[in-house]
Order: sequence, then C-alpha cells, then structure tokens
Amino acid sequence: MKFIRLAAALVVLAVVAPLADAQTVADKELAALKELYRRPVPQPIDNKEFVELGRELFFSPQLSASGNTACASCHFPQLGYGVTDAKSKNDAGKLTSRKSQPLIGIGYAGSAPVGWDGKSATLEDQAMASIATGSMSLQGTEKPVKTEAIVDRFKNDAAFVAKFEKVMPGAAMGIDALVKAVAAYERTLEPGVAPFDRWVAGDEQAISGPAKRGFVLFNGKANCGPCHSGWRFTDDNFHDIGTTTMDEGRGRIVKDDPLMKFAFKTPTLRSVHLRPPYMHNASAATLEDVIRHYEKGGIDRPSRSPLMTAFELTDQERQDLIAFLNTLDGQNATAQAQ
Repeated sequence: MKFIRLAAALVVLAVVAPLADAQTVADKELAALKELYRRPVPQPIDNKEFVELGRELFFSPQLSASGNTACASCHFPQLGYGVTDAKSKNDAGKLTSRKSQPLIGIGYAGSAPVGWDGKSATLEDQAMASIATGSMSLQGTEKPVKTEAIVDRFKNDAAFVAKFEKVMPGAAMGIDALVKAVAAYERTLEPGVAPFDRWVAGDEQAISGPAKRGFVLFNGKANCGPCHSGWRFTDDNFHDIGTTTMDEGRGRIVKDDPLMKFAFKTPTLRSVHLRPPYMHNASAATLEDVIRHYEKGGIDRPSRSPLMTAFELTDQERQDLIAFLNTLDGQNATAQAQ
C-alpha cells in the first residue's frame, strides 16, 4: 500500500513539478508525499551488551588477517559509515574494485541482500566473507591467515573473553559468533535526525525554500523517488543506471535476468553530501555530476533500467535539488548503542 500511495503522489507531482516550486503543489498532496518519507520510531535493541561487543569488534583491527584492518577502515561513522575514497585498500594494501557502500540505516533493509551486487544474503554473510576471503583477509597472498587464528587472538584476550562469556554464556567463541555480533552492531547504525526529518515533522523553517523546491523535483521531474524511496532514500534493489563500466554487478550473481547485468544496489542518500565521489565506481565527482548523469539517461543498453529516461534541468533546478540533498545529513549519526 505504501508504494501505491507513493505512485499516486508521484502522478500528482509529475503534473506540477515542472513549475519547480513547492508552493505550487497542493498542500494535501505535498503533505501526503512528505508522509512517505517520515522516519519511523528507532528499532528497539534487545541486547545492548551484545551490540556493544559487536561495536568493539567493528572497530578492532584484530578481526582482520593482518591485524591492521578493521570494518571501520572502510566505513567511517562521520561519513554515514561510508568513505570518500574512490576505492578503499584491502588488508594486503591493494585497492579494492569498488567504493565502499555506506552502512547507515542498514538495519532497516530487512531481508534485502547486502552489497553493491548483493552477493551476501545477510550482514553476517558479508562480514564472514570479508574476513575469510575478502577485503579483511590475506587470501591470494603468500601469507593467508585462517579464521581460527583470528579467533585465537580474541580467545587470548582475557578482557574480551570475560565480555563474551557475560553476553553469550556457554556459547563457543568462533568466527560465527563474532560476525553475528558485528552484524548486530551494524543493524543499530541509526541515521541522526536531519533537517529534512524536522521539516517532515512540521518545522517549516528546518529547510530552505530551494530545498523544498528540490524535494518536489526529486519526486517529480528528476524522477529520483522510485529508486531512492522512503525515509532511507533507497529501495534496497538493483538497477543498471547506465554508468561507464565493465563491472557486471548483480549480473554476476543473477545471470538469468537481463536487467541485472550492470545493475548495482541503490545506495542510501542519508548524509550523501559527505561522501563524494559517487557511484559504485566513483565515476561522479560531485552531486552535480550525478544529476547531470541522470539527465542524460546513462548508457543506452538492454539492461538499462526502464526508469532511466533523459530529462533536462535548469541551473537553478540543479542547485535546488542539491540543496534538498544537503538536508539529509543528521550531524549526530551514531549507533544507538553508543
């Protein structure tokens, strides 16, 4: 029903959005649209001590093969648990193939697969893969490290053992338990309340006139809303938006769906202005570059999303859209457990 209401609101805005002025949208329709972006009550945390254990592991380089790389090495809290690097360095000091996705708000993604290509079914799977064979491992080098050796580091840490036994009495300390704790922490990465949230809640002074016009454009003429939907500004789905790349993305995993070739996960736009460059391959240096890419419609190929259609904005409309995107940052974005 939520998406039916969104579609109805978008139909209304499609008619009036070319005027690029929030005041021209009937108050009722604008209010209905804003409601679709209202943030929910924060999810409860069942076991705060378990989450705290996961937080310690998330920031611990001892969880990597080399002992030098932490989950936080590619997911910085001050950047919405993302990065500004076009590509992060893996545990062996080599550049990874894609820019790290932001984790902020990922606890609301439900059963959606994790990562740019969705190859991990859950956050636990993603953490396990990263540690065992991915960016936090030394697999493929002359000095691979087994996960058992990583676990032994924590078994030999008396303070950590005491915390583990208190949180998980009687449980065996193994890699499965450690990644479960990391994932529990990641699910608490709550976006801070942003100016946009305060506007949706009724504070008309929380964002500027240009930002309000940008919100209308976002959901109308610029057609961002269908993929960047809801309060997290993502549909948690995969789309080929026509970027210049040889990386087949989701197409490597789902080979029987032609629309998945070159398709990548829709990233959240929460705190987006903090994390240039943009796209999975960091091919857009600025938010304006991103907007201009969408205006052109991307590379025309069979897999390109049918939602990608060319349009044209004025310079003022681009600035209004950027003004809106700049309202999505909650300065105090932290994990609930902290």
